[in-house]
Amino acid sequence: MGVSPTLKAIAAAPRIGGNARVSKPAPNESLNALVEVLGDDATREIVRIFLDDFPASFHRLGIAPREEQVRIVHSLKSSSLHMGAQQLSERVAALEDRLGRRGLDLEPADLPALQADFDAIAPSLRTYAGR
Repeated sequence: MGVSPTLKAIAAAPRIGGNARVSKPAPNESLNALVEVLGDDATREIVRIFLDDFPASFHRLGIAPREEQVRIVHSLKSSSLHMGAQQLSERVAALEDRLGRRGLDLEPADLPALQADFDAIAPSLRTYAGR
């Protein structure tokens, strides 16, 4: 009697991937592209960093001087785009454009809208990152 294919797969798992857990796929094409370049583990770590850093950047954005606000939104724009958070990235790009114009500042509705865009993408990023 031969060994079942399932048992063969279980026995091979430590040699193939180091453990038998199944990796969750990246939730969007932007992260898939990062996986292709950096690998799955590094991409998950970058997602974790984004998830950890966004709340602090968001908080600073509301209290920082204008020059720092410009730096924060520039950073958030590119990191959001890398995360596949297109709507968040577009909103931050609009803030960057506005802050780049003399006399235009953040408006009261900007921060809640920014938070809502982050909240929309965060669950899928957390799942992918294993959080």
